[in-house]
Amino acid sequence: MSGDNKYNCDYAVPKKPEGSYKTKRTIVRILYVLVPLVIIGVLFAVGLGYGAFVAVPLFVFLARPVINGTWRYVNYDVRYEIKNAGTIRFTYYYGKKFKVDKGDAHADEKVAEKFILEMKIKDFETIAPYNVPEYREKFDALGIKKVINHSSSPSNPNVYYGVYRDEAGETCAILFDMIEKTLGIMEYYNKNTVRTELHFSGENTLR
Repeated sequence: MSGDNKYNCDYAVPKKPEGSYKTKRTIVRILYVLVPLVIIGVLFAVGLGYGAFVAVPLFVFLARPVINGTWRYVNYDVRYEIKNAGTIRFTYYYGKKFKVDKGDAHADEKVAEKFILEMKIKDFETIAPYNVPEYREKFDALGIKKVINHSSSPSNPNVYYGVYRDEAGETCAILFDMIEKTLGIMEYYNKNTVRTELHFSGENTLR
């Protein structure tokens, strides 16, 4: 948690490995092993087996930087920040940047992240608990065209949804983990925020 006042918030939590996200992690792990084996196999197949004596030490040398540079993209945190008078910004947090990108006016120069969504909290049409039957029924009845799953896991009892309109006027929603401070801030900026009792008091923080 961070911020200069009670209306600022900075939250991040690891994405739970499940569904397509879990599948991607498995594929990446397989590729770490399979790619070197395929290259060595090709070298032998074309009569350049001696190249394996060079390739193996090279793979060992490159293994750590390659894994460090790629695994982060299937092992990230879901993060959101609230600041600037009620602006919430959702991103995937990959860790520290290898190289500072001075061209991104919004991102922290030391943080590697993927931008997901940014908007004023007051512009959400509804902010309500996703896993409470009464409000889940209302969510399902909205005919939402696009749902962004920005939660640690959809089964998390503290997942909320925020309903909004995109630039084309379509009804969209984003799912995200709710914590007590965030709930208080959202109530302050948006009267359509539903308060329910959260199921845990721990708050994972980025900074």
